[in-house]
Amino acid sequence: MLTAQSKDNGSPTSVAHKLDQTDSVVVRRDELVVIDNAALGTLCEDVQIASRRNAGVLEVEWFRNGADLTLFQTFANRAAAAAQHEETWTGQGFTARVASSCRHVRTVVYGSVSAPHGGASIETYEPLGAPFRRPRAGPAHERFRIRCDMELVGDRAAARAFILGRQDLARDDAGVLDVQLYASGRKATLLATYADAAAQQRSYMRWMETDQVAVGEAIRVTGMYTYGRVELEPRGAPPPPGWTELMLAMHHQEPVGRCFQR
Repeated sequence: MLTAQSKDNGSPTSVAHKLDQTDSVVVRRDELVVIDNAALGTLCEDVQIASRRNAGVLEVEWFRNGADLTLFQTFANRAAAAAQHEETWTGQGFTARVASSCRHVRTVVYGSVSAPHGGASIETYEPLGAPFRRPRAGPAHERFRIRCDMELVGDRAAARAFILGRQDLARDDAGVLDVQLYASGRKATLLATYADAAAQQRSYMRWMETDQVAVGEAIRVTGMYTYGRVELEPRGAPPPPGWTELMLAMHHQEPVGRCFQR
């Protein structure tokens, strides 16, 4: 396991954290900039294939827009993350391939983690509220994600009430696979995963129908990001007022390779 700052930042799976394995799964997001497409080659697909050997790796997904590349990894526990780093990234040389093809920008870990060892510049967010995650029925060719960055306007109780309300709505929609709010000080991030584009669109519709005054008393959105092959026009009905503005305000990345998830 790598713990030095320079090495930790260079490896998308170096795990310098203590995980409480009784808590919700841990999601790691790495933001990279591709500097050599030839050196990148089939790295994204190769990592997804190699990750199948580790049963504790729940998801490995890559998304890209131009030179901007994002890697999402979801781990069941610390042991799975450590094994992924040792056996896959280090053992099969993927860490070196990333270093030769990409520039590391940012790493964020969402879940119950302690401060990273070695002073590594990894941002950590703790879960706010109970986790909501449905078991996956089986492997999927694609996955659809959103990330909503926000600031907590009210106290944490208001934010917790907000996420509980979103989770209650999600339970009635089988296409919503998980939704969780994470906080770090006054900053917060909402992560959600959907089975298909239609489920993602239904979530957008519910967001737009939410009492925005009540939302504004709990959180202030600072950025919205979509990952996956998003359809800009809603299915089956004309777009509601504000739909186009919402779509244009989002930052979007398309999937690279096939989605790997359990």
